[in-house]
Amino acid sequence: MESAKSNINGHQNVIVMRHGDRMDRYEPLWASTAERPWDPPLIHDGKVRAFHTGQRISSHVAFPIHRVFVSPFLRCIQTAVEVVAGLSAVPSIDNSKLKVAIEFGLCEILNSLAIKSNVAPKDGKFDFSISDLEAMFPEGTMDHNVDMVYKELPQWGESAEGFRERYVNTLKVLAQKYPSENLLLITHRGGVSTILYKYLKDATKRLVNYCGCVDLRRRDGFGESVDFEVVTSHGVSFREHNVPIHDPGTPPTTIRAAMASSANSNTTDEYQNILMMRHGDRIDKINPLWLDTASRPWDPPLVQDGLVRAFQTGQRIRSQIQFPIHRVFVSPFIRCVQTASEVIAALSAVDLNPHATSSKDVISIDKSKLKVSIEFGLSEMLNSMAIMPEVAPKDGKFDFKISDLEAMFPEGMVDHDVDPVYKEMPEWGETVEECTERFLGLVKTLADKYPSENLLLVTHGEGVRTTFATYKKVDTYDVEYCACAELRRKVSSQDGSTKAGGFEVMTSLGEGVGTTLSTFYEDTTVYEVDYCTYVELRREVSSTKAIELWSSWNQV
Repeated sequence: MESAKSNINGHQNVIVMRHGDRMDRYEPLWASTAERPWDPPLIHDGKVRAFHTGQRISSHVAFPIHRVFVSPFLRCIQTAVEVVAGLSAVPSIDNSKLKVAIEFGLCEILNSLAIKSNVAPKDGKFDFSISDLEAMFPEGTMDHNVDMVYKELPQWGESAEGFRERYVNTLKVLAQKYPSENLLLITHRGGVSTILYKYLKDATKRLVNYCGCVDLRRRDGFGESVDFEVVTSHGVSFREHNVPIHDPGTPPTTIRAAMASSANSNTTDEYQNILMMRHGDRIDKINPLWLDTASRPWDPPLVQDGLVRAFQTGQRIRSQIQFPIHRVFVSPFIRCVQTASEVIAALSAVDLNPHATSSKDVISIDKSKLKVSIEFGLSEMLNSMAIMPEVAPKDGKFDFKISDLEAMFPEGMVDHDVDPVYKEMPEWGETVEECTERFLGLVKTLADKYPSENLLLVTHGEGVRTTFATYKKVDTYDVEYCACAELRRKVSSQDGSTKAGGFEVMTSLGEGVGTTLSTFYEDTTVYEVDYCTYVELRREVSSTKAIELWSSWNQV
């Protein structure tokens, strides 16, 4: 056994991660002047996302990363540099002995499906200056004594069977070589999706987005080794098999239209959909010094990345869900109002530019698309668990100037005829149980009030967590910025009256809703793994027979 390091709780963890946001996907003209158009770097947001992913891995998974193996493509190298920095930024985890090595086996799929023929090298040879790539990492981090699993790059034109075998074999060999060390493998979408296909039973991958991860874990002990198993998920969206994937070429049937048609029929059954969404990245979590000079330290706005994330979430909602949004209800906290403003811009934009990154890039808004209202019932949990007592108002009164908040939305989109469910803010010091009752009661009240409309509720982490956990019947441990929980219920219209069924959770869309394992991974279809996410798998392994039963895994 090459390594003598011991792992926490006797487990070995192998995280397989995709790189961050690549330049050519945001600046298509970049490739026309690039010297190496087949090797795009990250954009700034990609570096930020990678760094935050490193921080999240280090703080959430509760184990140190001992070794990082990385594809030689520049976008993966830059991702690894940021992730290593993020891992080191969390003082509670010791990554001081972390080592990095470049591995050709983790490289991009080398065929025209992954790299366009017009940008690939004419001779089919992808050249890398390994010394230049290694120089991008902190001094002393590179392990020059590591032999690559694949000494050369694959040949251009490799088959699907070839790249799948390569990714799995690279994972197998590295895990076997370092059975008592935790590994992070930074690769491409093909690598992550291959792992998803292989280890999530009956899983169909629809999209693996930037910084999406699969986390494999196995027990390091005595006895026979067994397969990796999934132990947690973080930010992975699912759609059950009985839910059709929307064909963007076919307009979805709206619940309004279905109910309107009930005039010609005695009974009509359709579905009402509700998206419960958390706000974007708040400034006090990125820059804690902001609190020192803020006049309203309990009401932090979004950072620029939070505005971008909110807008992009609106784009994803617009392009991926099967139904229109008719109404948006928003917490009065400014981070939620700013989030809703960006989402609405993306949902209502006329001829939306696919390269737009915020509402500033939207030229024209279709004001007939939806209506928006502020709802006190969607407010943050008003106790010291959510808002530090030292920043909360001394008198316990949270004041908002509603007219100023409404002015942040496009003119004509605020519905002033809507009466809020909660006419006042909750009392400071509410209990968790009272907060849970508030959120669940509000969802039902709004749904019953607008049974023929699909709703988007922009709120806080506790609102999404409570709703998701209650209807999914799982323990939810983390809700990332701009995470969404999608609820659906059947609504029947008969002879002018409406009857609604119970809600079920269809998906979690966006940056991620983390849950416990058992409910999530049985008979599910993975349709999206979003930014900076990971799935954790685990298997038991003997310390003397590290990975002996690989042949028993499901075939790729």
